[in-house]
Amino acid sequence: MDYSLAAVLTLHGHWGLGQVLTDYIHGEASVKVAKAGLFALSSLTFAGLCYFNYHDVGICKAVAMLWSV
Repeated sequence: MDYSLAAVLTLHGHWGLGQVLTDYIHGEASVKVAKAGLFALSSLTFAGLCYFNYHDVGICKAVAMLWSV
């Protein structure tokens, strides 16, 4: 469940920010640089969430711990 959530959260953010880039970044070179940066950010986000799932409590357990505070 945690890894599925990591993938879904990353894809949701990637697609959403991709649309923001489409709307606000103009010029062919600027678009290529922005999309490469977005791909790098999304890859790092997914890797970080997977690392958190494997080496710590996981996303679901972390949210449950936050709600119990």
